[in-house]
This record gives sequence, structure tokens and C-alpha cells, in this order.
Amino acid sequence: MSAFRIGSVLLLCGVLGACANPLAQNHRASIGDFTDHVLEPLALRVADEKISEASARLTVKYTPKASVHTVASLLYDIPWIGKLLSVRNVSRKAQLEEDLAWLDTQRIPLKRELLDLFVSRTTYRTETFTFCVDGVQRRYQALDTNRFTRLVDGPGPCELTQLHSLKKAQL
Repeated sequence: MSAFRIGSVLLLCGVLGACANPLAQNHRASIGDFTDHVLEPLALRVADEKISEASARLTVKYTPKASVHTVASLLYDIPWIGKLLSVRNVSRKAQLEEDLAWLDTQRIPLKRELLDLFVSRTTYRTETFTFCVDGVQRRYQALDTNRFTRLVDGPGPCELTQLHSLKKAQL
């Protein structure tokens, strides 16, 4: 074979290889990529934070104040008052456990609600994704189809996140 044919074959192989190489192609990140890699993990993290905050509020709500607890411990010595207080404490504890169990069942619906809210608030312009969370405009730049970097928060305006999944507990 002549040097010209070998060079032509190598050049053709190089061009075809470059076309088949996914790194050589310019892929743009989509809202689906952004959702998978940024919004979904963020929704799960925010849902976990909201559930933890609500659990803490419930625990505080059902815990008697120190002065009431001290007086109640003195009244336990009086037989009929002690029985009434015991029943009330058992009832409060049962209500707390029920409310905490319900709250835990809301983790996945809350994550879905947050994810839907984040996706609906997301805008995309020139490799930059912008959305609102808790009154803050977050901005991310797409580095690749699976890589995003957080930029400085935007100026807004952003509305606060109104959640409906936690309404029963009125937290």
C-alpha cells in the first residue's frame, strides 16, 4: 500500500473515531440531568431537615415545662391525683408517638412535593440553571451532562416555599 492510502485510511479512522467518541461530542445538560444530580438530592435533604424540625417541635410541644413537671411529681404521691396524672402522661406519650409516626410517613410525599416545586421553579439559560428554594434564588452552571457547580446566589425575587405535606400536624 502506498503512504497516501495508509494516511487516508488513518485519517478516516480518526474522523470516525472522533465522531463515535462521546467526549468529543458537545452534550448539553438537560433539565432531567439537573433534576437527577441536583434537585432530587436537594429535595431529599430539605425534606429530612423539615421532618427533623417538625419532630423537634412536636417533642417540645408534648414535653411538660420544668415547673409543671416538678409540681406533678409532688402530686403523684396523692393516690387519685397520681392515677389521673399517669393516665394523662400515657395519653400525651401515645399522642406524641402517633404524631411522630405520621410525620415519618410524610417524608416521601414531602420529598416529591419539594422536587415538583423545585422543577416547576427551574429556569435554564446558557448552561445556567436557576430555581428558588426557601426564598433564595440558587444558581448552578452545567459543567457536563452529569456535573454541576453552584454559583453565587442570584438576586431573586423568590417566593418562600409553602409545603402542604405537613399540614395535618400543623407544625
